[in-house]
Amino acid sequence: MSDFHGHPNRFHPVFQWRLNIILGELRSLGWKPKVHSEAFRTLEQEKQKVKEGNSETTSSWHVIGNRRWMAHGRSQIDVLFGNAADIIDERWGWDGPAMNPKFKFWTDLGRIAKKYGCEWGGDWKDKHGKPKPDSAHIQFKYIEMPPQSSVNV
Repeated sequence: MSDFHGHPNRFHPVFQWRLNIILGELRSLGWKPKVHSEAFRTLEQEKQKVKEGNSETTSSWHVIGNRRWMAHGRSQIDVLFGNAADIIDERWGWDGPAMNPKFKFWTDLGRIAKKYGCEWGGDWKDKHGKPKPDSAHIQFKYIEMPPQSSVNV
């Protein structure tokens, strides 16, 4: 098992590979994509973002070392890890035309990210099913170990 899920400032190699392809395809369309500088956060940084209203959860895949559990029947569990990145066009960030969640850069980002097996925050909805996009956000989940019969938290 590798330690990418807990290593500061490093994406899992599969996510990094996908991220490079996504950025390349965006560039080929004339965009100037860049990964926002806060790709990795500590739990304390994420708690501050929640307090400021800039994030809704401390369970974000931006947070180093976050993990989740996925049950297989009654006796086995997969440990799920993930990485996340916010990708912006360096000309606008979240301003100007990028304030519109339907801005072409965001829709191109979403289409390309999903093509390479990533989830796109632009598809997100709130608990009532209403759109609540995080258009710059893409994430990738992975399992790095065989199913566990018990989990240490």
